[in-house]
Amino acid sequence: MRITRIDFEGREGYFAIAKRKRDAKQIEVEILQPTMQGSHWVDADDEDELFAMATFLQQVLDGYEGTMEEASCYYSALLCISDIGI
Repeated sequence: MRITRIDFEGREGYFAIAKRKRDAKQIEVEILQPTMQGSHWVDADDEDELFAMATFLQQVLDGYEGTMEEASCYYSALLCISDIGI
């Protein structure tokens, strides 16, 4: 089995989609907000980049700067489509 896409839903109107095509070296994270949207890419084998993205996702989707534990929930999900694994 291979996971290729993860959908995140935050506070009302805030979403993110993390996706990775087969053999891609990067994970694309699309951020969807009420007034704008954009994509970010992180290396699929870089733990630091993945955790930084998890922290960013937590802040954008939840609307506040959370704890390491809260960011870890997003990080665990991103690991499912990374080269690092759980």
